[in-house]
Amino acid sequence: MAYAIDAPQDPRGTEVAQSTVKWEWASVPGAAHYEISIDGNYEGITRDPQYFSRNLWQGDHSMQVRAIEANGTSSVSTNTVKITVNSQFNASSVSRSTVIGGTQQAASSNNNSVVPVSRNASSGFTAPGDGRGTEDGNGSIVWSWGSVEGASTYEVTVDGAYAGETSELLYTSSNLWVGEHSLTVKAVDANGLKSVQSETFKANVTTLGNGRSSSGVLLSDSTAPPPEQIVGDESASSVQSLIDPASYNYSETSQKSGYELVFSDEFNGTALNPYRWHSQLRWDGEFNGERYEYRVINGEDQFYVNVLSPDSAHTEKVVPVYNPFQFNGSTLSIRAAKNPLQTNTNKRTYGSLDEMSAQQTFLSGAISTHEKFSQKYGYFEARIKIPSHVGTFPAFWLFHENRAWEGTQRTEIDIMENLGHAPWYIYNSFHYFKNVTATYSGDANFIKPSPSGQVYTGKDYSEDYHVYAVDWTPGTVVWYIDGVETSRMVNNEANFEELYVMLNLAMGGNWTNFPANSGGLGRDSNNRYPNANDLVEFSNPALEIDYVRVYKKQ
Repeated sequence: MAYAIDAPQDPRGTEVAQSTVKWEWASVPGAAHYEISIDGNYEGITRDPQYFSRNLWQGDHSMQVRAIEANGTSSVSTNTVKITVNSQFNASSVSRSTVIGGTQQAASSNNNSVVPVSRNASSGFTAPGDGRGTEDGNGSIVWSWGSVEGASTYEVTVDGAYAGETSELLYTSSNLWVGEHSLTVKAVDANGLKSVQSETFKANVTTLGNGRSSSGVLLSDSTAPPPEQIVGDESASSVQSLIDPASYNYSETSQKSGYELVFSDEFNGTALNPYRWHSQLRWDGEFNGERYEYRVINGEDQFYVNVLSPDSAHTEKVVPVYNPFQFNGSTLSIRAAKNPLQTNTNKRTYGSLDEMSAQQTFLSGAISTHEKFSQKYGYFEARIKIPSHVGTFPAFWLFHENRAWEGTQRTEIDIMENLGHAPWYIYNSFHYFKNVTATYSGDANFIKPSPSGQVYTGKDYSEDYHVYAVDWTPGTVVWYIDGVETSRMVNNEANFEELYVMLNLAMGGNWTNFPANSGGLGRDSNNRYPNANDLVEFSNPALEIDYVRVYKKQ
């Protein structure tokens, strides 16, 4: 049989930072991109012959990759590459991968299906399947899975952490918080050889009483308090659940009729939870080709400090200088500061870490759930206090998960935007682009909802916290402030794709300097923010966030 494209050669992985593995392989002539499977599950695609896996738990992880031509023809997958992630990263003794045995096939088959990692050629038996979880009351889940021929024991991982081994086809997890939990399992033979990891199976703890759910299906509407949260809980950032256990302390989270809570963060801890958040906008400081490139959009004047960055240069040079994420035990503040790294006023729109961190006037922060949580439709809300400060541009918004080559309209729903010199105005809007391709950014459509998208009630929104929200249903988006409808849009273009959550505090930018009739300062091009007086008056403004919660229709 003739094959169109070879499989990638020399697949390998290296532990490059805490809980982070850099996977690499030799480039394949004719490949438009590469499709990656991590731990037996489809992960995504990349144009570059490398991929970063972040927020990995301690223990074994695996990777396979295959090459994809522009017409969709795919190669076979590479051999499985395995690496052990350590509990603590040590640059002097990093973990490197090994290739699990088997003969590498050198050619391709003409199909587009994902080839999951399901068989370990060394041990010769498959990963366990048919996994399920049944809630057993008192904060427990009984997990079970199908038997694997040749297995003598099974290695169990719960919520990303190694839980133990059992010779039975079930395992009980106890003392769990109310919310979603996950299980993966490996088969182990008498010689100690392991299968690859199973798919991830999920189930919910819905009550600490006698309620019961099966395979993650909610059968009880009752809720009970989760483990007690203390002010400034240091463990909050390590909870591996998309729902913050502290959310169950607040009765309103279970009182939204017709909705189910699926994501939340109450920010009662002492640091960001990396299971839920990235501390960057997706395009700011991502790995692009041979280096990390940092970007400036909309003519803004801040450099975002990424405290969770896998770029070691960023964590060594920028993070120790300033951390914009400040916690007081009940809220998160994203606070801007003058940039002590600034040495010039260049206007490059992208470049290396050194170039971009040295030209921006301010340091600030952003959080986003890309590649961690996204959803089509639902109720999205955050309780926020905006700054009243010239030059600030805070935002709470939803953005498209898909990349250009994955099929997107670059959809954006702006739940709350504000320009700090005018804290009486809140902006609601909807953006999308038609005809997007990998080489064309698309035809822009900027939609103002009814009545105008500019909300004015005479209230100074910087004086207190307010709940900003959208209710997104097929063909309709409705905006709310403190439960009162402010804007509405009916447009089927809103149905196109899943969106993830972002909150950030930008500084300056084109809109801040637009004519006054567009909401801006009305300054000319020779007097853009920040001028000398702006810098004298600068007083470290902050976007304060009490909580973020997302619901889906029941």
